[in-house]
Amino acid sequence: MIARRYYLEGRTRVEIAEEFGLSRFKVARMLEEALETGMVEITVHDPGALDLELSTALQRKYSLRHAYAVAAMSTNAADKVEAVAKAMADLLQSIVRDHDVIGVDSGRTMTHIAPYLRSLPRCDVVQLTGLAGAISYNGADLTRRISEITGGTSWPLYAPLVVSDARTAKSLASSQQIQATCAQHANVTCALVSVGAWGPDTSQVYPSLPLAEATGLQAAGVCAETCALLLDAEGNRIGDLDGRRMGISEETLRAIPTVIALSTGSAKIEATRAVLKSGLISGLVTDTEIAAAILT
Repeated sequence: MIARRYYLEGRTRVEIAEEFGLSRFKVARMLEEALETGMVEITVHDPGALDLELSTALQRKYSLRHAYAVAAMSTNAADKVEAVAKAMADLLQSIVRDHDVIGVDSGRTMTHIAPYLRSLPRCDVVQLTGLAGAISYNGADLTRRISEITGGTSWPLYAPLVVSDARTAKSLASSQQIQATCAQHANVTCALVSVGAWGPDTSQVYPSLPLAEATGLQAAGVCAETCALLLDAEGNRIGDLDGRRMGISEETLRAIPTVIALSTGSAKIEATRAVLKSGLISGLVTDTEIAAAILT
């Protein structure tokens, strides 16, 4: 029953422990026994492979600490997402150390990382930006899921990504819970951020705004965003939403030692180039289509 809850129903160890009145560690041992006895069998399908030549070229051209250009097993968009998410999970597991603090942005592709994470050192996990989009791919859910793997403290940010005015933003920022989470932003050592292209289906910010405002920002030059920080095609910051966005500040993001961006799909080619030019990130995990395009 416990194995069914975890592997088939997608319940977390904490949820299962609460349901059956067990400790989280007891649940973990029972799941391990299910694998050892053959009750549960896991088949791993590698969704993609690293293109070493493109990855090296990306790293050199943009002076990145980490660069993964991933070739999916097919041209299907879903396969690209899985390939890039797995590569991000592999990279995270290889670079994170005990007592690091992981920062997490929101995003559709970002939520696919968690199933590929098998083991992480004990780390706190901090939500970098407010809530946007469906609960299945907002930052709070991903923060919780990763913290269950690390065993560290989860620091969610229960606020909208963008609010209606600066007064509302200031009022929300004064709440004890939000202040506590935002205070943790300065402790983040490794941040995972999404790349958004300026459009209703490729950005977390665009659908959070009235249509007239979103199209007005596009006319003003916005073509990309990461952590709800708006950028033009040359990577220059456009600060129109700075007084209304809920999340990590530009200054604090730039101070984080490792900031790795995640990007998939041809619609994000120009946005990915803009984020690279901005200097906000030190690493990139992307598909080979985007990698090839931003190298030309």
